[in-house]
Amino acid sequence: MSLREVEILLATYNGERFLREQIDSLLAQDYENIRVLARDDGSSDGTVEILQQYAERVPDRFQLMPASPATGSAKQNFLLLMKASNADYICFSDQDDVWLPDKVSRTKQTMDQLESQWGRKGPLLVFSDLRLVDEQLNVLYESFWTHMNIDPDRINRIPELMVQSVVTGCTAMLNRRMLDLAVRMPEEAFMHDRWIGLLASFMGRSGIVRAQTVLYRQHEHNVLGTGRNVTGTAVTQRSRSLLERMGGPDIAAAHVRLWNISQQDARAFLTEHGSELTAPKRGLLEAFRCCQTSRSRFVRIVTFIRHGFYYPGLRLNLSMALHLWKMKADERY
Repeated sequence: MSLREVEILLATYNGERFLREQIDSLLAQDYENIRVLARDDGSSDGTVEILQQYAERVPDRFQLMPASPATGSAKQNFLLLMKASNADYICFSDQDDVWLPDKVSRTKQTMDQLESQWGRKGPLLVFSDLRLVDEQLNVLYESFWTHMNIDPDRINRIPELMVQSVVTGCTAMLNRRMLDLAVRMPEEAFMHDRWIGLLASFMGRSGIVRAQTVLYRQHEHNVLGTGRNVTGTAVTQRSRSLLERMGGPDIAAAHVRLWNISQQDARAFLTEHGSELTAPKRGLLEAFRCCQTSRSRFVRIVTFIRHGFYYPGLRLNLSMALHLWKMKADERY
């Protein structure tokens, strides 16, 4: 029985420094039926030349999309890759990590288990943990989830997932039905992996690989400001800390920024998929929006507590409750 093809979507931008090492790790996967589809977003270094070399060397396993105008966004770069893919299963790849040799096979095994349980026609997502490493691949933290206090089971608890995404894009595998939903991602969505996590939680099923499958490289040239190479899951050393970039040294202010991003995604999700949701799930989204839009501070707080839109840890939740209580009219949207 032949293995079903898995297509790896590789998004690049000025990534020549680590790109060869990453591509080599993709092509060295022990899952035999893989193909890499790459798209560059207007690099000014040697990235495109590297991609072209691989496309010429192994054309049956590595393809480069034709040059097109730069999007300036990792989200849009991946969206164009998703729209170009015709595979049954896809994975996302950043340009500066290293995949462990069994990354695809372990993820696909979990996908097979999901399909055995729920069938192939529903939208399915599988994701895993990561190992944080420095530029030379020395281990900084064995588990990204442990280091960042991330509980992957939040994927099955919608109120908690609304405020803290747990899916890191470079660990994810999507089946065809999930991909068909994901390509409808609107411009208002913050990042592709946060959006896909919402799709899985509200409209599909998820599988969790409780192991590290990616060496998640931290280095000074990771960029957040343009949206490149950021997962939106939580603060990481990548980009010198997501929270610091969003809110400066004030962590509470940074979490307010993340709250607003979650609200932005919720509003976009209601617009795009609200009519397709069950009444209880639509009600959860509307309640979450009510925490932001209600003119009554009492209603905002009660809704926040009643539905459990909680961050990990009492301190952050008290800080967020205080923010909702003190929120000004121009902060509601």
